[in-house]
Amino acid sequence: MGWGPCLAYSAPLLLPYIGGTKTSWKSGLIISSIFSLGRLLAIAILGGLASCAFNVINRFFPPHRSGYTYLIVAFIMVALGSFIVLGKGFKLPLSKILKETILNRGTESMLALGFLMGIIPCVPHIAVLTYIACIANNIGLGILYAISFGIGTSFAPIVLGSFMGLIPEKLIRSAKLLRGFQSLCGAILIVFGLQLIYYVFNIL
Repeated sequence: MGWGPCLAYSAPLLLPYIGGTKTSWKSGLIISSIFSLGRLLAIAILGGLASCAFNVINRFFPPHRSGYTYLIVAFIMVALGSFIVLGKGFKLPLSKILKETILNRGTESMLALGFLMGIIPCVPHIAVLTYIACIANNIGLGILYAISFGIGTSFAPIVLGSFMGLIPEKLIRSAKLLRGFQSLCGAILIVFGLQLIYYVFNIL
């Protein structure tokens, strides 16, 4: 399921960020692994809760209930994309603070974003959590099943994240081309962030 619809759910955030800020496959591997770790933590928590209180989870986490969490992710996507497009020399009030807390601290911000993306799961993940709720006899088993599932779905973003970091490292030799590629990735982040904002305001 990691290569299915849920990849399209997280890839627009993860891959352009890596392409716009990282220049090696190792950096892409680290960032995508951290992002997947954050998502895995959220899925484990939901798996444990699903074994004893899935009806409660189902009330709180569909899009019409968790729209404000989606909005946080969307605004972060737009901010990241804007900083990437405008470059490191860009300066406005609060821009330095935002860069330091979001863009320049990739590990921490990706862990947090991975957790946010995990806590508002895509539809297939909700189906799996429902299945876990049916078969898990206790919280421990629910967490174990959710972690196993989360590890399986982590392979796709890690592989693609590493490849995304490989593009500027191996395929783009010109500094101008690299800057253009990074700007394109930033623009993609902005577009997907704005689309998510539009989507949330239509369902709230």
